[in-house]
Amino acid sequence: MNLVFDIGGTKLRVAMAEGHILGEIKKVPTPLDLSETIRTLTEIAQSFNVPLERAAGCIPAQIHKERGVYDANNRPLWEGRHMDRELAEVLQMPVRIENDCAVIGLGEREEGAGKGSSRMAYVTVSTGVGAALIVDGDIVAPDGFFFGHTRVHNTELELLVSGTAIKKKFGIEPKDLDSLEERNALAEILAEGLVTLVETWSPDTIVLGGSMIVGINPIPLERVASELAERLVMHPNLPAVKMAQLGDNGGLVGSAILAEKLVSQQ
Repeated sequence: MNLVFDIGGTKLRVAMAEGHILGEIKKVPTPLDLSETIRTLTEIAQSFNVPLERAAGCIPAQIHKERGVYDANNRPLWEGRHMDRELAEVLQMPVRIENDCAVIGLGEREEGAGKGSSRMAYVTVSTGVGAALIVDGDIVAPDGFFFGHTRVHNTELELLVSGTAIKKKFGIEPKDLDSLEERNALAEILAEGLVTLVETWSPDTIVLGGSMIVGINPIPLERVASELAERLVMHPNLPAVKMAQLGDNGGLVGSAILAEKLVSQQ
């Protein structure tokens, strides 16, 4: 059995996993302090009362072997900390931690909408905008391309289609944007950004997730796909555009897969 976890901005989700199969899921508020987060994870792991071999999980930040945690916008005190090393020392087992978008993408490629694709891009449109590339079932490290910063109409994409951007522009929660005209306009903007993603990463499949895609009053997926196809009419390999399938468990499923990958690294 492996310990898997998904550390979000507000909720910490923890489960046991056997292979890709999740067991009981426990949810608690995410502590602000990293040391307290590690203590909470340790206590939950002990509460399962079964032998655990490995641990893997995801966080809303980037991970670097030397730099540690960085771009932790919701948790500035985590910057520079090596959470994987600290947790491994406490749990006394191998630990791997990756960015949440990348781990959810891994889950979608193995057990969700992108199953069977050889080169899949996972794109999340939620509070922010992000993307990850999964090649033959492995997370590929960013190559300097950060999708949320893609410029559309001379403005960063994240400032145009994210939930934060919608709330700022309309003064309402994204789920309350019931105007199909406005949501179709967002689909056109997102498609413009995806053109750059396709030209940069050449995916065979794009899986779209996040609350702005799968939530209430979403950006219409069909409109995104048709607008992308129109803009890439001369492109030799138009990627399939699909909606994410794993929902709230995407990070845990991806973490379970990540934990299994630790076997080959030991």
